[in-house]
Amino acid sequence: MPRRPSEFRTARPHRDTSLRILPLLALALLRPAGLLAQSVTVEKGDLFYRASEHSPPRRLTSSGLDSQPRLSPDGRMVAFVHATPGDSVDTALGREEATSLWVVGTDGSGARVLARGRGAESPERTLALFQAPWFSPDGRRVYFLSSAWATSGAVHAVELASGRERFVAAGNSLEVVPSGRYAGDLLVEQHRYFLAGGSYDWVWLLTPEGKDVGPVGESDVALEEFRSLYVKS
Repeated sequence: MPRRPSEFRTARPHRDTSLRILPLLALALLRPAGLLAQSVTVEKGDLFYRASEHSPPRRLTSSGLDSQPRLSPDGRMVAFVHATPGDSVDTALGREEATSLWVVGTDGSGARVLARGRGAESPERTLALFQAPWFSPDGRRVYFLSSAWATSGAVHAVELASGRERFVAAGNSLEVVPSGRYAGDLLVEQHRYFLAGGSYDWVWLLTPEGKDVGPVGESDVALEEFRSLYVKS
């Protein structure tokens, strides 16, 4: 394993390999301070945007199949996952729902698809069962989780301008650091293996290209310590 920098807290290994999305409260704390009044909610599979706590809701979608909305850093766009009932692809875990990743303006305009589920010979190229969309701090790309291996999902990124999609790293959770020393880097839980046998699941800090920066730890406490040290409000 990489040498552990002293600035990171380490933790004991464990074996939970399920895909997880970070707690909603923790995610809310990472929203840019200027956007705290804005909100996007899901009601019966449709997205509704509010510019402030007391403003009327604006319907953004009407398919009844949308979830996991994420506001862009400038508050002008929302990324979300669109379900595709009846459309599935082959993955390492069998047939899974394809799903797709979309963006729409908070004014309700410009809805477009960024990525669609697809089968592929390699898990790195397979796209299915999307989760946890996150904008980069500059708003130029959206990261998301996809189904991949039997023990791990995968982090992918898609560029908003070009639509180019790429595999980033194996991962079972995803969070983009919004500001501070590591702005733009990724907090990703990865399933890794000890040299002498056995496996563990820690959160690692990765570059936008998927390269190791260092281990953060296993627990939510370690994540909160990282945020308090390195994420500026």
